[in-house]
Amino acid sequence: MGKKGHLTVIAGPMFAGKTSKLITLYRVFTKNGFKVLCFKAEGAEVKNRRGKTNSHDERNLPVIFIENKKPQPILNIVKKENPDKTLIDSVQFFPDSPTKKVVFKLLEQGVDVVLNGLLYDYNRKYFRLMHELFDLADERMELFAICERCGARAKYTERISGGTKRLEATTKAKYIAVCGRHHRIFKGNK
Repeated sequence: MGKKGHLTVIAGPMFAGKTSKLITLYRVFTKNGFKVLCFKAEGAEVKNRRGKTNSHDERNLPVIFIENKKPQPILNIVKKENPDKTLIDSVQFFPDSPTKKVVFKLLEQGVDVVLNGLLYDYNRKYFRLMHELFDLADERMELFAICERCGARAKYTERISGGTKRLEATTKAKYIAVCGRHHRIFKGNK
């Protein structure tokens, strides 16, 4: 068996630059000759479609969209294309246990994995998968945004409109970054 892959986890609230960090790493890796595949969760209609995702600062990253309930196709694509590094954007949209298995299988195969996601939902409840991977990572990066209410370091994402499902697409719900002192739990539109 060869070397084990390296796990890097980038965590933080929305607007902290998590996807921008992935884009920067993607550009550095490819410039240095590494083969890189990027994945992102999307709705059930997706059939491993290639496209681009955008960061909040409007930079884009080439990704393969994977059905959000089934991360296992990542293993098949990685086996077929044999990248040196695998990036996963917004890992909180994938299910906990199957995603953890996919990540550990990639690491066992010697593939370096860099992933990002939210540590907390808008109710300040942990995303279990992100916390487990963050704790197990070889390298951890916790990014912060700026609180929209006071300008302090923002660790949390607050929903200010939209539904009350734990995860909503940003087109259906609106969010801001806030510090712990100014975080409010959204109860739904009145």
